[in-house]
Amino acid sequence: MKRWLISITIVLLLISTIMSYAVYHSVQSKKDDGYEEVKAFAQNEGLVSSVDRVHYYNGNRAFHIIEGETNESEPVYVWVEQIESEDENDGAEPVVVTRAQEAGISKSEARQIAEERLDIDELKQIRLGMIGQTPVFEIVYIDTDERYSFYYINFEDGSYIRHYQLRQNG
Repeated sequence: MKRWLISITIVLLLISTIMSYAVYHSVQSKKDDGYEEVKAFAQNEGLVSSVDRVHYYNGNRAFHIIEGETNESEPVYVWVEQIESEDENDGAEPVVVTRAQEAGISKSEARQIAEERLDIDELKQIRLGMIGQTPVFEIVYIDTDERYSFYYINFEDGSYIRHYQLRQNG
């Protein structure tokens, strides 16, 4: 009887591990889906001549953010909305926003603003994003009250946009 219970437990553990990996892999691959397509789109549209990096941002809408250069060797960011396959069939065009990198604050300036304005215990990440039609920096951190926090500032001038805080269980 004991062997039977141990065998069932091992099988269930194995199944749950495999399913967890499958879900994780599915979520991660969704994030990377479309990187090559969005690079080609930006280059074909003349938005960039070269691509250095592509980032993924998922707010109310999902965006691929391209770091690249124009034909004039000007460093730019290009936000390209990720269109779902059913929207593509409707002929939906993605929202595309282009900004010269020097037209906004840098990631290090965003970090400095966050450190000056916020009570940060642990900085998790700083990344570009989009709220409405406004390019932003999303600053993710744990505050001194142990809340998981999201702070959004305008890419162009570092001005405050919004702030969310979530209490962690524990």
